[in-house]
Amino acid sequence: MDSVAAGQVQLVIGAAFSLTEIVAAHQLMESNQAGGKIAVVT
Repeated sequence: MDSVAAGQVQLVIGAAFSLTEIVAAHQLMESNQAGGKIAVVT
């Protein structure tokens, strides 16, 4: 976790969803089409 905070690791965000869109986020995860990390913002 310290490596991310220090900027030593670059993470690709494939998609961001609100908590109300959790079903769509899960569907994207299951499809393996995100192209990066999936973030759910609360």
